[in-house]
Amino acid sequence: MKNIGLERVLADLGDPCMSVTADHCIIDKYIGVVPDLLLDVWRTIGFSGYAEGLLWLCDPAEWQPVVDDWISGLDMPFHDEWVPFKRTAFGTMTMWGKETGKSLKIVPQEGFVIPVDRSDSMHDELDIIVQILAALDSDIEMLDTRGDDDKPMFRRVRRRLGGLDSSTMYGCVPAVGLGGSFTPKGMQIVNAVEHVRFLSTVTPRQVMNWKF
Repeated sequence: MKNIGLERVLADLGDPCMSVTADHCIIDKYIGVVPDLLLDVWRTIGFSGYAEGLLWLCDPAEWQPVVDDWISGLDMPFHDEWVPFKRTAFGTMTMWGKETGKSLKIVPQEGFVIPVDRSDSMHDELDIIVQILAALDSDIEMLDTRGDDDKPMFRRVRRRLGGLDSSTMYGCVPAVGLGGSFTPKGMQIVNAVEHVRFLSTVTPRQVMNWKF
């Protein structure tokens, strides 16, 4: 079943826009923490980019401090060992919880921290595969975010600024929390890790009781 899951993930992601090999030492640190399927995805395609650069597989070691900054001091409804494994071109992150599955999402431009306990779906291998498949879908319309004008942002920003690499993202400068406008004209290409960490200091953080 695991091999079937891997084939389905690769098919759903499609061809990478940039291939980034994952260091085996990093992958080995997460054995027993994330599902074998996610480890196999990292071994096969690394931390590559998809959907024209809208979707990136995270290097969990690089992005862990970002997650820690965002949840530090918050009154979370539950706690887990969360591993970042996906981000978008606008810095939205998805985390895997060792006990609670695909259970944490962070939307930095809005300041939203969204925990969803999926521990009931962690006892069956098929349920775990479904969670990973749902997370690693490269459909641009689903992944994109809307600007202040309520229109999809990604293709407009990409036309204006060009493409991204594995270390960069489209960030609002100045940040929304500092009076910036979340529009194509308000965006710049910035260092992804540094910018999302910075946003945790200037964006009011809110724990949201939503499904994702």
